[in-house]
Amino acid sequence: MMRMRGYPSIAVLVCALALACLFGCDESTFIGDPALNQAPTVRLTGGPPEGDTTSYRIKFSWMGNDPDGTVEGYEYVMCDGSPGGFDPADTTGLGAWTKIHCTDSTFAFSASENGEEVNVGVGKYSSYCRRVHTFFIRAVDDKGTRSRAAYRSFTASTLAPYAVIESPHNAFAGREQQLPSLVRFTWRGEDPIDDPWNVQEPESIRYFLATHSLSIIEDLNRNPENFESRWCPWIPYHAPGDSGTSTIIGDDEIVAKGFGYIFAVQAKDEAGAVTSVFDAGQNVRIFRVFNPPGPLLTVRERNLGSYTFIGGRNRVETFRVPGGFTLDFGWTADASAYGAIVSSYRYGWDVVDLSDPSEWDVLPSPLVRAAPLTSFRAGVHTLYIEATDNMGTTTLAQFEFTIFPMKMTRNLLWVDDFYSTNFPQTSYAFPTEKEHDDFWLHVCSRARDFDPGSDVYETASKSFLEPDIEILWKYKNIIWTYSAGDDVMAWDDMVRFTPESWITETRSARFNYLAYYASAGGHIWTEGKSDSRGGLGAVLSITNQSFPRNLRCEIAGQSTGCEGDTSGVNSIAYRTYCVTVIDKVRPAPRIDPRMPDRRIDYDAMAHAFKDTREPLTTGHPDLPNKLTLWSQVTKDGMFFDPKVQGFTYVEVYNPTYWMRTINTSRQLCFSPMYRMRTRNVLSAINGDVVAFWTTRFAGVIADAPNAVDAPSVHFGFPLWFFNRAQVDSIADVIFDEWAIGAY
Repeated sequence: MMRMRGYPSIAVLVCALALACLFGCDESTFIGDPALNQAPTVRLTGGPPEGDTTSYRIKFSWMGNDPDGTVEGYEYVMCDGSPGGFDPADTTGLGAWTKIHCTDSTFAFSASENGEEVNVGVGKYSSYCRRVHTFFIRAVDDKGTRSRAAYRSFTASTLAPYAVIESPHNAFAGREQQLPSLVRFTWRGEDPIDDPWNVQEPESIRYFLATHSLSIIEDLNRNPENFESRWCPWIPYHAPGDSGTSTIIGDDEIVAKGFGYIFAVQAKDEAGAVTSVFDAGQNVRIFRVFNPPGPLLTVRERNLGSYTFIGGRNRVETFRVPGGFTLDFGWTADASAYGAIVSSYRYGWDVVDLSDPSEWDVLPSPLVRAAPLTSFRAGVHTLYIEATDNMGTTTLAQFEFTIFPMKMTRNLLWVDDFYSTNFPQTSYAFPTEKEHDDFWLHVCSRARDFDPGSDVYETASKSFLEPDIEILWKYKNIIWTYSAGDDVMAWDDMVRFTPESWITETRSARFNYLAYYASAGGHIWTEGKSDSRGGLGAVLSITNQSFPRNLRCEIAGQSTGCEGDTSGVNSIAYRTYCVTVIDKVRPAPRIDPRMPDRRIDYDAMAHAFKDTREPLTTGHPDLPNKLTLWSQVTKDGMFFDPKVQGFTYVEVYNPTYWMRTINTSRQLCFSPMYRMRTRNVLSAINGDVVAFWTTRFAGVIADAPNAVDAPSVHFGFPLWFFNRAQVDSIADVIFDEWAIGAY
């Protein structure tokens, strides 16, 4: 077919006629001879370049001029499309134009046409939205004559807003959740303005609930128009009653148990952009209706630790405690996992009929979060704690206590938790069982009334189990010696701490009755082989034993701050021994750029020296000024021959180099007794504490005959390797503090 040349197309003629009307007809209201008045002019002085893609909020500026009068004001029109594509009706008639008197202003343009998907953060998705616009401006002079319009075409763009469903919490995004028939969904909306990190709140939201099918999320992303009738009306984001950020499903909707459903949330911003990405980990929830088990109830007792319960068929937590043991219980519960709200709590001691409200100590109330301090002298007593959600589902916790009489009639118990054999001694790298027993029986004999036949508890003969709690409460003072490295010692099991963030229905914080014994006025002297996993470092789980370690902030894992789990303040090492940082002479090294060079040939211990700046230590002049290795251990050819290596079975406390690095200070109840001299003075731990008094409970007097107030003491190394006369002097000082000295 032959093309016609020299004639414009029909589309071009239509656009030309429209623009001619726009720019040629000034719609002037001036009455009189037009030749006597000249039309004003206007030009755009600011705005996006022609055809540019820009933000949806744009500042335009302009300047008008009237050759024979003054410019009284301006009129503008914002049209969808370019000059060749907008609807001429949008600019026809005075009613289409908006009056304005300033020469600049910021305008918001719509950007409602969805484009490609974009990741705006971990687990969050948005999409680019655009729309083409033309901005027209014209001047009006003092006689009402209008200028030809100046215009600028551009593409307004923005990132679409999105919603993130926050509750019920779903730990496994994308998987079907189990939720009750009445559930509150809450969400937050975010609207990226010009980049993913610059966000504001959306203008409005809407949501829908539908029965679930395998392909519904895919269909919602591909063909959103098919779901338009299912959405609720748009709700302002800040609508009253939090209705713009939450809704209850099941109060007005019919949801059936056993059926699967989908709940989706969509957001809209002031530019008209709407959420176009639907993701099961962000703004969509798939759930099946079921009977909820009950709130997650977490119960904490100051000395017993933390325990969690769900529903009514939980284990009964049982304890044996001494008479006068003060019980300090508090609790919280959370039902957000299945979209409910905990509405009340109650508790009761020795309740016989749980269905009888009069047998409980209090009426159900959301304010009942703790029980008064309670103690018993004898008998068996049970505490019941109940949490109820807004659907009437309950969780019950039970704690049963068997109370035994507190005696503390004996002076000293030695817990021998240091395991060895009686193979012939060769290098003195380790004592034989007999050598270790003889050494400590000699030390303990310096205490008044010590009976080696009845006052020794050897864990090796008791399957390495710690002594029963009733055994400890027969004594006012305890020496506990331990081995390290094989994770079978009773000491390791006794002191290990479960961080609060690790507490689950099947994992609870262990009752550390040695710590409670100290808080009740009992005195403890602990020491042993403290390299590897031993010593106070055993308070940490095996996977967390790299050093140095800040107990307050890193009990659950290595970090560089204190923003996470800080429950380490309740561990025996921090709370009872008052140690903030633990280090080792031979550690599993910490991987941290702040760490100095650590060398075993520098760090090994040569000897210990008395801290002459600590009042509690200097107040005991009979403490040896220097604690040296036993001559038998330092002979030529022995394992710890100082010409070959220094002593390495050592744990270090509050090392200066790391305390400065993390900008912290020691606790006031930590009182150094001995510090370490390393093989090389250039060592990072030279001069740091290896033995100390702990005065946390030094002022407490046990409820026992002839009990006294006194500190406890800890050595971060086994004393068997050291000078016998010096160790005897140390023992005499400690036993005199405890008022049980025989010399």
